[in-house]
Amino acid sequence: MWTDGGIAMTHDRESRLITRRSMAAGSAAILAGGAMAAYATVATNDAEGCKDTPPLPWKWTELDPLEAGRRSYRFYKEKGGCGTASFLGLLSLLKEEVGYPWTTLPEMMMAHAASGFGGHGTLCGALAGTSTIINMVTFGEKRDDYLQNNQIVDRLFWWYAEQNFPTDRFDDLSPIPAQVQELAMSPLCHTSVSRWVMAAGEQIDTAAKIERCAKVCGEVVYTATTALNAYFKGEWTPPVWQPSEDIEHCIGCHGPKSKAYRARRWNQQGHMECMMCHEDHD
Repeated sequence: MWTDGGIAMTHDRESRLITRRSMAAGSAAILAGGAMAAYATVATNDAEGCKDTPPLPWKWTELDPLEAGRRSYRFYKEKGGCGTASFLGLLSLLKEEVGYPWTTLPEMMMAHAASGFGGHGTLCGALAGTSTIINMVTFGEKRDDYLQNNQIVDRLFWWYAEQNFPTDRFDDLSPIPAQVQELAMSPLCHTSVSRWVMAAGEQIDTAAKIERCAKVCGEVVYTATTALNAYFKGEWTPPVWQPSEDIEHCIGCHGPKSKAYRARRWNQQGHMECMMCHEDHD
């Protein structure tokens, strides 16, 4: 009984070994086949798939600002979120009009920027997605004081803070036209959205708020596209930032108003409204 059992056990072990060897051999064949298939896929791709990623700046071509904005409005609702909507509104057109290297970028690269980056309420995702494209087409061009041309990004953010959103530019696409408008006051999602929902008597998850932010995406992309078209024609003149009357004296002490202040008391960075977060101590 023991012997028969031993033979049976040996037979079972051999069967398991054979099965494992067969599986291993089969897995190796599958892996090899997968590798060959992957190689074949790469080999049959367009030549652009094998090119090195070129350095910035990447090519810009004149785009239709209204089409870019309308795409961004739609992408907000179709793809989810302001980061993707703004980025993809421009990227989809650049893929069509320019092609490589824009065709190498994934559509959802800026998905994390939704709701102020991961829902944290920091920078508005519409500005984030748009400024990413701005950087990619202007980096190294006409350098200013920093490492790249920052003026277009800076002026876009300044413009945003001074806007009463949403505009009516995309009302023909919207089921909720002529919405309440409210000053964004800041490029921050938290401020921009919170001010609007309180003014409109809405909440963050309502259809009206979704419409509002879809229109904001469209307007940001429309404005940036218009600026980039002018920039590459040599026709864009950056607006000179001027602090509001409320904060002019703040910048006089804490900002780069003169070389003396730059050396001594330039201890704040940015062009946002000081009184939004600070009490006046003049």
